[in-house]
Amino acid sequence: MVKLMFTELSAFYRIGTAALHRADMQVSQSVKFAALIIVLTTLYFLARGLFGDGGEAVDSAPPARFTVVTQTVSPENWQAEIVVRGRTAAERKVIVRAEISGAVAATPTPEGASVRKGAVLCQIEVNARQAELAEARAALDKARLDYNAAVKLHEGGFRSETAVAAAKAALDLAIASTERSGIILSKTKITAPFDGVFDHRNVEVGDFLSIGDPCGTVIQRSPFLVIGALSEKDVAKISKNDRGVARLATGEVIEGAVRFVAAAADPATRTFAVELQVPNEDGALRDGVTADFTIFAKKRTAHHIPRSSLTLSDDGGIGVRTLGSDGAVQFKLVRLLGEDPSGVWVAGLDGPTQLIVRGQDFVSAGQIVDAVDVKTMKAGQSPDAGATP
Repeated sequence: MVKLMFTELSAFYRIGTAALHRADMQVSQSVKFAALIIVLTTLYFLARGLFGDGGEAVDSAPPARFTVVTQTVSPENWQAEIVVRGRTAAERKVIVRAEISGAVAATPTPEGASVRKGAVLCQIEVNARQAELAEARAALDKARLDYNAAVKLHEGGFRSETAVAAAKAALDLAIASTERSGIILSKTKITAPFDGVFDHRNVEVGDFLSIGDPCGTVIQRSPFLVIGALSEKDVAKISKNDRGVARLATGEVIEGAVRFVAAAADPATRTFAVELQVPNEDGALRDGVTADFTIFAKKRTAHHIPRSSLTLSDDGGIGVRTLGSDGAVQFKLVRLLGEDPSGVWVAGLDGPTQLIVRGQDFVSAGQIVDAVDVKTMKAGQSPDAGATP
């Protein structure tokens, strides 16, 4: 086809030249020049139309695909580690108070001593309370005799039923009075409510105690607590009985389990109270020592990915771009769970995933791309992704 067109153009040029030559003697030089220009212009446009099809063929070639670097990530067991700043605290710490008024007669237990339940910490003067108890007991004995006599006389027909009832009421009153006097007398001894240590005494012999005044403080030795506060983003990760390790400012390292997680936040700090229960059989732990404790949440499935693979969606959501089996790019939202020096742990991916780790910011969802696995890249090869030439 091209050869034929060149043949026709050459013939056309020869005819035009011959015509000009025959008319050489009949026309002026300017007319000859104009005719030559027309012939050359015609040849130019014919040649342009001939080779224009080649340019269009080049322009219609398909564009090169973009190449990305991928890494296959699989689900793994992940355990959240929540670090909490707190302090030690006794599980039970009670200020023992007076229930009756009176002067302190004795303080038989020294501060810091180990005590058993019922040990006397402060003794209030008995005064007339012992005599009142003796009087109540004597009245009880008389009331019991009167009642027994009334019953026998009633059986013989010498006493009425109402007389027997009156004697029974007097007996019950005497019993109650005796019990009350005994209770009042027992309150002169302020005792330890449980086994522990008598941590602090508030009074000395001769001090006067009114009802409600403190005698001293008793602390239970074991178990002990390490208490702190969880942030709003961490509270959902922790459950009762989760394992924890506490490191005290004094150097001790102790293990325990979560005993309590608050259901309501502190209105001032918007944090949730948490308590780690730890053993203290030897009594070495002290109340109020600063501690950092780590709580290990229950294991769950998550994906560990490079931090650099995270990207943002058009609406600002955090996610990653992955490659489907058809070679198309996909965007998946993820939730950050934790991090370590080698990457981040995320939730939101299902099963083994072909993660785009290079070039993810230059492709969009649905785009077909070529992929190179990060493990197959040669040593020293640039990891930068780009368009295939």
